[in-house]
Amino acid sequence: MIAGFVGALLLAGLWAAASTLRGTPTDDIPTGAVAYTVERVVDGDTLIARDGGDRLRIRLIGIDTPELRPSPECGADAAKDRLRNLAPEGDRIWATADREPTDRYDRALRYLWTDDGDFINESLVAEGHAETLRIPPNIRYAEQFAGVEAAARAAHAGRWGTC
Repeated sequence: MIAGFVGALLLAGLWAAASTLRGTPTDDIPTGAVAYTVERVVDGDTLIARDGGDRLRIRLIGIDTPELRPSPECGADAAKDRLRNLAPEGDRIWATADREPTDRYDRALRYLWTDDGDFINESLVAEGHAETLRIPPNIRYAEQFAGVEAAARAAHAGRWGTC
């Protein structure tokens, strides 16, 4: 229990230090990212957004969160709440695609950043709300996500400490 607490504190300290070194927040939003307005969060890894008049169902690339349906898995509500906190209704988010822009369900596959430059996909993994999901060819950040997932598991962060 104490080791988990110490690990969580260490992880939080590393996260804060990395955030300080990034410079101005918008420096982390990739060139070419497209701005969307969040309409609503569906679950921990899916949201609905608008680009002007076009409505888009966005599935976050490279991560998987516990399912809400047919019955909620452990951590599903926390993952949805955290995505809702990172991307509140009405807020602007920034999105980029990888090699395949849509999935077989016609959802837009995207990496997302907040207006302040926080990498939403990575934050969900680092905080223990999501795990890495590697589906080629959309693997641009797969190694990065795997690293933060290992740290989150070791620190018993989020679902790794409660489920």
